[in-house]
Amino acid sequence: MRLYVMSCGRIRARKKIFVPNTDKHVYLDAPMPVFLISHPEGNVLFDTGPNPEVFSNPEAVWGGLSKAFNPIGDSDCGVVPQLNRIGFTPGDIRYVVNSHLHFDHAGGNRFFPNAIFLVAKKEIKCARSPEFQEKGYFSKDWDLDLNYQPIEEETDLFADGRLVIIPMPGHTLGHQVLLVRLKNSGTIVLTGDCVPCQENFNHRILSGNNLDDQAARNSIENLHDLAVRENAILIHGHDPDQWAELKKAPDFYD
Repeated sequence: MRLYVMSCGRIRARKKIFVPNTDKHVYLDAPMPVFLISHPEGNVLFDTGPNPEVFSNPEAVWGGLSKAFNPIGDSDCGVVPQLNRIGFTPGDIRYVVNSHLHFDHAGGNRFFPNAIFLVAKKEIKCARSPEFQEKGYFSKDWDLDLNYQPIEEETDLFADGRLVIIPMPGHTLGHQVLLVRLKNSGTIVLTGDCVPCQENFNHRILSGNNLDDQAARNSIENLHDLAVRENAILIHGHDPDQWAELKKAPDFYD
């Protein structure tokens, strides 16, 4: 089994969106990561990045959000070219696990018509709520003729303990993380936006764009417990400093 780490371009945003006690003049060029796990029973993609059309016409794709989250990249930053670079195609993907259905995590769902999508039932309900439309969710990104399999609890994907989807709500109502147990590299937790930067985890700082702060606080505590129990490495959803280090390292493997 192997874990490939990729980024579908970057978003430039005020750091205080992720770490609220930061000066408003500090900006991040944050990665928009996607992850491929090659498992003997099938290839699994965690998140699909943004709709690549956003790089040529941000306002048409993301509307007013493109002012707060400025996309940086080009069409080659999309999830399909990223997969092609490591020798995979959309047809090679058996499962897609969306941490949540926000614009920078599910915008590439359209490219995987043959995959099974594992998304929290609460997340689908949340994404369809008129209250949240164009406040992170765009139905044209994800609400397509795709094979969504809603899940409601912790899910051991291949029933071997190696890939486990764990609910970690707060950022959104159905947010989930993926636990990856590798024999050689150890346990990795793909945290999505539960703790978008390492500071959020280390100092238990709630990000500034959660739908449920109390649930987010509980999830951070649960993530701390998980990290200690598993002696796990956490890969954060939007931390440019960590991303710079990850780019120097080989992929994680058995």
